[in-house]
Amino acid sequence: MRLEEQIVVAAPPEKVWDVVADPCRIGRLGDRFIVEELAPDTVPGPGARYRVLLKVGAVPVGGNVEVIEHLPPRELTWTTITGVDHRLRLRLRPHGDGTRVVLRFAYDSPGLLGTAADLAAYLPVRRALRELLESVAEQVG
Repeated sequence: MRLEEQIVVAAPPEKVWDVVADPCRIGRLGDRFIVEELAPDTVPGPGARYRVLLKVGAVPVGGNVEVIEHLPPRELTWTTITGVDHRLRLRLRPHGDGTRVVLRFAYDSPGLLGTAADLAAYLPVRRALRELLESVAEQVG
């Protein structure tokens, strides 16, 4: 399943980047994403690894991810290396006097039951992504 949410933030891309450049900080923006370093003192950037869980209802799902793109102040992308297959991409682009933040999230649970679970999780996951973007706007504002 692929989802996309976006928001325009009244701040330059560099200021928004300060909020989203570190995946652990993304995890602190709300109560639905849990992000932890896999190694102490991880430096955000390509190759950095994290444990990422998304609370879907009361159940946290996810796995270990690796950052594959970290292009200040434009893009952050991670993909799973273990666990429930997912990919997250944050894109920041100038938009008038602010920044358009686009969040793309794709995930796929294996098997027939996984497909049913993905369909059931569609609205809660979309809501979680929207809340994450709204938290980014609040942090920058």
